[in-house]
Amino acid sequence: MKEFIKKFLTFFLIINTGITIIFAIFAGNAGSIDVVSLWRIMLIAALTALVTAVVFSIEPKKHLTVPMIVLIFFCHFFVLSLIVYVGGTWFGWFERSLSGLLSVILSVGFVYIFTTVATVILTHKETNELNEALKDYKEE
Repeated sequence: MKEFIKKFLTFFLIINTGITIIFAIFAGNAGSIDVVSLWRIMLIAALTALVTAVVFSIEPKKHLTVPMIVLIFFCHFFVLSLIVYVGGTWFGWFERSLSGLLSVILSVGFVYIFTTVATVILTHKETNELNEALKDYKEE
């Protein structure tokens, strides 16, 4: 449970930052971001972080094939897009139209890439430490 909470908080902070960047880009022309929008951003970030933490906490019993990984990726992306689309249209961020849907897909795609890069950067040190420990273990 502790590991899940750590994953959730990490994803929440990264996703929240990514959504805030996107929101600032789209809403930047309209002026400042109000307090209500910040709470809404955090709500969407929390929901998507929860889904992401669940997906990355599942430990498969057998090795996943590439098609299965691709399917998981698309399902994950679809669920995140659905959350953002429903929340975004409810909050008035996106129109209920094809252009609104495309905006959601592009926004979720940006945050997805942003989260992936941030996660790789944050886990790089941990990965190096594990590799060194494995190398030391192998040498003994």
